[in-house]
Amino acid sequence: MPTVRLERAGKFGPVGVVDTASTRRFTIGGVLQGASLLRPPASSVPGVTARGPGPVIETRYQLAWLLAGQRHPAGRGVMLGLGGGCGAVGLLHEFPGLSLDAVEADPAMATMARESHPLVAHYERVGRLRIHVADATSYLSRQNGGHDFVLADVTVNADSLPVAGSEALVRAVVRAAPEAWLRVFGSLPDGEVHPVLDRFATAGRPVDWLLSPVSPTVPIPRPRDWVLASGVRELPIPGAHGPFARMGSVIEPIRAAYRKLVLTALPGPGTGGGRGFQC
Repeated sequence: MPTVRLERAGKFGPVGVVDTASTRRFTIGGVLQGASLLRPPASSVPGVTARGPGPVIETRYQLAWLLAGQRHPAGRGVMLGLGGGCGAVGLLHEFPGLSLDAVEADPAMATMARESHPLVAHYERVGRLRIHVADATSYLSRQNGGHDFVLADVTVNADSLPVAGSEALVRAVVRAAPEAWLRVFGSLPDGEVHPVLDRFATAGRPVDWLLSPVSPTVPIPRPRDWVLASGVRELPIPGAHGPFARMGSVIEPIRAAYRKLVLTALPGPGTGGGRGFQC
């Protein structure tokens, strides 16, 4: 039976933390913002004694952030939308030379992440994670380069697609770093995702790949999570990095989902993929 650990008012709706038998889930208005496995626990990370979820990302689309880590294992990234911190801590755990600036518009969400995911506080203490409570577009407009990639987890439903695909945000993302990974939720066949693709093309950085934790050959659900990769002509070979390798066979489904993101990726027309993004 799920256990509600916390619920409080937030900028975009109630923020909450729910534990299931195996995961800690973070939500806004009941919409999932990320989840981490409870086992292995936070204490499996050296230097951490607090109780709580460990570094293994359960949210399938957030596994795409590890691909950015494969490309820039000692780089610096900026993450738009911290959520519960699940994607951030998984990425930082896997690539010890990497650092992140996380931009979260909702102070209640940032506080909740620090309180309820002990590895968020840990990576802040060691100086590899910096959390900025700010609007994403405004934050990026103040940057003068220095980031290798942008991760954007700012879309919670189809109604938010116009915001995620706004010209101002996309242009700010393209200016901030040579590479971007943006999560959207919508239907490719019905054209919901295409306005975001068009914004990247207009900004001079067409989307190279569409990745999804749901295989494009599966017709239901038609709206689904997509990760749009821009400035990434070649995806890393997933087998070159086995995520969470020292954490036992219990997380093999997570490793399989990581491989699937690449093996079922849809290429854009500029990557030798023909017409591109036909589904």
